[in-house]
Amino acid sequence: MAEGLASQDSEYIFTFDDGRIIRRGALAKLILNTIGAGKKHTGTISTEIGMNYQSVFAVIRTLVTSDILISEKQSKHTVYKIPLPCGLDEFFNHKKVLEGLEIKSSHKYRAEDFPNVSSGSGGDYTGFSSNMSNPVYDGGVD
Repeated sequence: MAEGLASQDSEYIFTFDDGRIIRRGALAKLILNTIGAGKKHTGTISTEIGMNYQSVFAVIRTLVTSDILISEKQSKHTVYKIPLPCGLDEFFNHKKVLEGLEIKSSHKYRAEDFPNVSSGSGGDYTGFSSNMSNPVYDGGVD
């Protein structure tokens, strides 16, 4: 399971409607198995599992914040689904690459270290647009 779910109290116990008990981690796996490849609403999941809505909702929110589930808003209700693995995910997710990156040295530059760039008010400034001729507007081809 993800770090967010693992960091929570795994000894927390939930009770089914028929009196059976289950730990948080096992309930999270049961919810993931119940959702499967489709999309399901919290009420549907709680009915299929046989547990009250609030308990299922609490674990689902933990799974969403841990990026194990994706929440998707539909007209009145929110449905939850398991994200599909994608090859581009590793390409665009640079977090793993940046964690192993070491900066060996850095150098800070001051504005005084660079040459002064003229704004065009001085005498040695040449405006490129004024020196350029366009043959279409000059009346022929150069």
